[in-house]
Amino acid sequence: MRNIYYDVEGDILSVTFVEVEDQPHTGIELSDNIVLYFNPDTEQPIKLLLLSYRRLVETSRKAPLPLDGLDSVPETVRNTVLRVAQREPVASFLQVMTEGTATVPTSRLPQVFTATALKAVA
Repeated sequence: MRNIYYDVEGDILSVTFVEVEDQPHTGIELSDNIVLYFNPDTEQPIKLLLLSYRRLVETSRKAPLPLDGLDSVPETVRNTVLRVAQREPVASFLQVMTEGTATVPTSRLPQVFTATALKAVA
């Protein structure tokens, strides 16, 4: 993992898995507040953005979040995105279920991030 950044004022969690230098990538809006960037050729995750992070955590504790952004993409793209999202390292930040919902599991976050950013989330 390259970089984990939490913007307290903007309430944005940005996780960069690899730098995007001269490799193809695409971004899929999984929901209004969750965007996953990945290399469609290798299925390598590149970046995950969680906007309104505290609200996502709070909401997903009550019920899984619908990934309704996947409703508008072709089935092949949807299946690729689900494969990418259900594997590590993305799965540490977003627990995706096969029915197209997700939770934001703070207990699974890397310890280096937990110590610094979750104070603002709790």
